[in-house]
Amino acid sequence: MLLAKEMGAKSLLEKSDSLLVTGQVTGEYQAKDPQMATYLEYVKILKETFAVFELVHVPREQNARADLLAKLVSSGKGVDKGQSYRRP
Repeated sequence: MLLAKEMGAKSLLEKSDSLLVTGQVTGEYQAKDPQMATYLEYVKILKETFAVFELVHVPREQNARADLLAKLVSSGKGVDKGQSYRRP
């Protein structure tokens, strides 16, 4: 979310293989753990910076592409500020 915000994204589609996190962000589940509740509040603040924000659950076995992209982004390689990235 922070990277998308820094890049000036107006809409964001996030995918997560954590049903718990997805459910907490969408309001289906409560965040009972104090640390998760703090994290959830931060996510709620960040999601308001986007005109459109959607978080969807992706089963772990279907998440290999997301894992690869996350590793690429966290390495700092292949990301130029100001460019748009779309799934082929």
